[in-house]
Order: sequence, then structure tokens, then C-alpha cells
Amino acid sequence: MLSEVLIPISMFAAIAVVLWKYWDSKQKVRLAALERGLVDENLKYLMGSYSARPNRYGALKWGLAALLIGAALLITIPLQQFQWADDHEGELITGMIFLAGGLAFLIYYIIVAKRETKEHA
Repeated sequence: MLSEVLIPISMFAAIAVVLWKYWDSKQKVRLAALERGLVDENLKYLMGSYSARPNRYGALKWGLAALLIGAALLITIPLQQFQWADDHEGELITGMIFLAGGLAFLIYYIIVAKRETKEHA
């Protein structure tokens, strides 16, 4: 029983670590090439644009997403007592998660757009 759970978890964890290290090392190589001046000016402009300006609102985005998805899951619990929800249980939960996630990203966009216009004004 324990091996049936641990093997898939360790497989996904190993794949995640390998992909994370791959993308992390790729980013380090790009930044090292930028620092040494081994990159053409056009590529330096393109590569420097995303690394020079970090996202200051990343925690806000994922915090809103987690909050609204959690609220959507809490809302679906009492809705599952109805007969129509028994027939469409998977669709109800999935729909609420996507609805809440989309709403969280829209709220994030509105907040960040307002703050950036205030900063540039």
C-alpha cells in the first residue's frame, strides 16, 4: 500500500526537480553571458528586458488565486447536497475552480494596472 503511493509521488518529484534545475541553470547561463558581454546588442535588449524588471506583485497574484480557489472549494461543499450537483459533481468543482482562478487573475490585472498608472503619472 505504501509503495503504491510513494512511487508515483517520488517520480513526479524527481521530474519536477530535474525541470527546475534545467530552467534555473539555463537562466544562470543567460545572465552570465549578459554580464560578460558575449551577447549581441539586440539580444541583450531582449534578454535584459525580463530579467532587469522583476515582478513586484507576484505574491499578490498567487495569493489572490489561492484565496479565491479555496473559497470556491468551500462554496461547492454545501452545493453538493442538491440532486443536480450529484449528477455533475466533477463539473461543478472544476467549473468553480476555473471561475475563481480566472476571477483572481482579472482582479490582479486591475490592481496592478491601477498601481502602474499611478507610478507613471
